[in-house]
Amino acid sequence: MLSLGLTIYQVAKLVESRIPKRTVYAFLSGEKDTGTETASIIMQELGLTIKENPEKTLSIIKEVKMKPKSFSGRVKAEWGQAGKPKWGLRELLGMCLLVDLELEREGLNLAKTFRNHIKEKDLPSLLNWANGLKFKKWK
Repeated sequence: MLSLGLTIYQVAKLVESRIPKRTVYAFLSGEKDTGTETASIIMQELGLTIKENPEKTLSIIKEVKMKPKSFSGRVKAEWGQAGKPKWGLRELLGMCLLVDLELEREGLNLAKTFRNHIKEKDLPSLLNWANGLKFKKWK
């Protein structure tokens, strides 16, 4: 909008007959994702279009398809993407926690014991569990 020289108020005035002002403010300020219909109307009024970038689209699809189905597989994949660094036990535990958070957001619980240790705030058991991933044997 800045490159077009428009304020949120000016955009709201352009589409006021089709979208309530508050909805436009919420959408353009990032406060709320009000849906594709709102975006479509605003873009149409401003003469904007979305251009598909096949390279980025394909890389996103590949990334989604390539997620390992096991907990240790996901940790190992993160290690590989990081350039196979020499992680200590704390770095490995940190990655396990991040992987578990990602799985929880996906509605999965691939490592029930690990998640129970998190809920119990049992750091020694968490460290022991992460150490059992046989990290040193990964190639």
